[in-house]
Amino acid sequence: MPASKQFAVLSVRLPQSELRRVKSLAASRGLSLQQAVQEALRAWPSPVPAMDLPALDVLEGSLAGIAVEKLMRQERRAELAKDRRRS
Repeated sequence: MPASKQFAVLSVRLPQSELRRVKSLAASRGLSLQQAVQEALRAWPSPVPAMDLPALDVLEGSLAGIAVEKLMRQERRAELAKDRRRS
């Protein structure tokens, strides 16, 4: 395999809540988690002022106007209740 086609693995440890938030933000923009991370890493060294970039927690499309953190807390409570019922 040519060197340009080789991939390396990057591992990042995040709390579950943060991982869910990042996945949700990526999905809201039609990106996979891998694509979102690659875009973020490409943009990181950019000299573009932060005010010119869209805020990461501003959603577009079907989730626009929804309080995502509140929705995620509700989903988490539902998951915990489901787990309690199983026990």
